[in-house]
Amino acid sequence: MAQPKMTSPNKVPEIRSGDTVVVLHGKDAGKRGRVDRVIRNPVGLEKQKSGFWRKTSVRPLSVVISGVNIAKRHTKPRQRMSQNQQQPMQAGGIVDKPMPIDASNVMIVCPRCDRITRVKHERLASGKSVRVCGHCREQLEAGA
Repeated sequence: MAQPKMTSPNKVPEIRSGDTVVVLHGKDAGKRGRVDRVIRNPVGLEKQKSGFWRKTSVRPLSVVISGVNIAKRHTKPRQRMSQNQQQPMQAGGIVDKPMPIDASNVMIVCPRCDRITRVKHERLASGKSVRVCGHCREQLEAGA
């Protein structure tokens, strides 16, 4: 009797850059924003100096949302490396930088019904698989 094929224990949510999402947990709970980047963190095992194995990443997916989870970064003025004789200075000061949020803490907003929803998958007549809203069955397109 054959063993069933094991799937990954961490299911990766179907979030793409350009989607509008709502933050569910954390200091920015309730805020909406557009996904700028999707960061896929490698999940696996890594051998430490002590000889023990540990997981490299517990969270398989993070997202960077514009205007949400902003961190202040204090930078020094520095000379940029360039080919020219004149080396322009990089401005110093306090820079606002959006930081990644775990994908389990956000949910997609449907552009048609304007509700947070889970993503469903349907097949078109052409055989192509598309993401659809769980409420209104409208097709979800990244950047819409």
